[in-house]
Amino acid sequence: MTPIIPIITDAAAAPTASYSQGIVAGQIVATAGQVGRDPRTGELATTLAGQVESAIANLKAVLAAAGLDLSDVVKTTCFLTRIEDFAEFDAVYRRHFADPLPARSTVGVALAGDLLFEIEAWAVKPGAAA
Repeated sequence: MTPIIPIITDAAAAPTASYSQGIVAGQIVATAGQVGRDPRTGELATTLAGQVESAIANLKAVLAAAGLDLSDVVKTTCFLTRIEDFAEFDAVYRRHFADPLPARSTVGVALAGDLLFEIEAWAVKPGAAA
């Protein structure tokens, strides 16, 4: 049986409910949805671009706690409260991910409170068999 190891870091926004920031299962790392909260203050960025930047910073921190970075991400799922803001979101997202870009799904959803964006990711540890 593959051990399941939770990822816990103060460098990313703390969970606000019953979940781990991420899970390591063998060579696979799955992150919980990351939002645009500052991990030190808990403040939520007020603009879509600010929330995307902060959420990706939190994603980077969770990945770093597992010894990974954005180049190890193979799949993201992105959630927008206003799908018509896709182009603005995509411009910020593209600044953070290099080619080959991860596979991605982007959906319009209702998010809690003033959340405008959330991102979750799947990553593979370097050297994992294809």
